[in-house]
Amino acid sequence: MLRFLLNIIVTAIALYVVTQFVPGVSVTPPDDPWAFMWVALVFIVVNAVVGPVLRLLGAPFTILTLGLFALVINAALLLLAGWLSGALGLGLRVDGFVPALMGAVVMGIATWVMGLVLGSVGLKR
Repeated sequence: MLRFLLNIIVTAIALYVVTQFVPGVSVTPPDDPWAFMWVALVFIVVNAVVGPVLRLLGAPFTILTLGLFALVINAALLLLAGWLSGALGLGLRVDGFVPALMGAVVMGIATWVMGLVLGSVGLKR
């Protein structure tokens, strides 16, 4: 349970970093940490439910592009999380594919850095 809560916090911080550096990705209200926590929960659920299906279907393209198609899959997951959180009234807004792609890259880097910092806590399973 602690690992799951830590995963939500790390994802929320990564989403905050994305909203600060990527134009076209925003969470409203921007100063409410609970908004980021709820959006992070939606993103984690989308990533856990839809992510494996997209990765399985996109595996040939990922192999063919030497892993670059994984960025497209992550961008699609961010777009889907944005749509779903908008439908739930949680406030994540992604203005298109290019901001989603840039957001996926920044989110991956931010999550990786936080994983290095929190490595002793054990984000990995």
